Amino acid sequence: MVSTAYSYYPGCSLTSSATEYDISFRKVVEALGIQLDELEDWNCCGASPAPHHKAETLGVLLPGRNLHIAGASHDAIVAPCAGCYNRLKYAQYKLAGDQDIREQTSEVFQAEVRYQTEVLNIVQMLNREITPEALRERSQGRLANIRIGAYYGCLLTRPADILGFDSPRDPRKMRPLMEATGAEVPHFPFKTECCGSYMGLARKDILLKASHRIIEVAVSTGLDALVTACPLCHQNLDLRQEQINKAMGTSLRMPVLYFSQLIGLAMGISPEELELDALVVQPDMDRWLKGVA
Repeated sequence: MVSTAYSYYPGCSLTSSATEYDISFRKVVEALGIQLDELEDWNCCGASPAPHHKAETLGVLLPGRNLHIAGASHDAIVAPCAGCYNRLKYAQYKLAGDQDIREQTSEVFQAEVRYQTEVLNIVQMLNREITPEALRERSQGRLANIRIGAYYGCLLTRPADILGFDSPRDPRKMRPLMEATGAEVPHFPFKTECCGSYMGLARKDILLKASHRIIEVAVSTGLDALVTACPLCHQNLDLRQEQINKAMGTSLRMPVLYFSQLIGLAMGISPEELELDALVVQPDMDRWLKGVA
């Protein structure tokens, strides 16, 4: 029985390069009895180029249109992609505080813009829908054999005055549910270090160095995997890991899971259903789930 319904904004990455994130997220919310209503005719939020366009309104219009659509039917919209979440919150912030931009946006939409819909990221939404106690009961220590690190990156917590989600220096909101999986979650000192973001387009060397430092510290911390909620961070840390090792002369190996994949495993959803086979660096699932019936 469905008890909760959210407007769902998958964004571009979850429908192209990060489909395993979309699939695993849908599997988790289905198991929780949550209804996701995907936005009709949604558009790109402009996560990469729009914020840097000389016309500031473009950075509001693109995500603002998605807010406007969601506002017609739901009280809350969930955006699992950290970049999309960041842009939706930015548009909401600007529309609420800048009358000129609000009027310009309404003029383009030919209707008074709806922007008050609550915007949630995946961590907020899952913390709302399942308590650590409930997840611990469902998990029964399913992932007790592993050590995992929470990697937030940049876009999930910064800028703090706009997002208001967690501490930008020492975020902890992922930790309760991660610990409830049964896994050990030691402090990961590089949890908010930048992975290099979009620098792969212009200065790949900078990106590879930045991501290498994160993976290197994860390995030295004795982690079995990193967990993230950002498709871009995932791409840089997982997909580029061979490139990183080649550039830096190392042979590091660190699986990187999406937050939804981790929670799904703890709930008893199979690795196949959660699309773990899409990961470039594969976790040792035989060891992770050793002794689990």
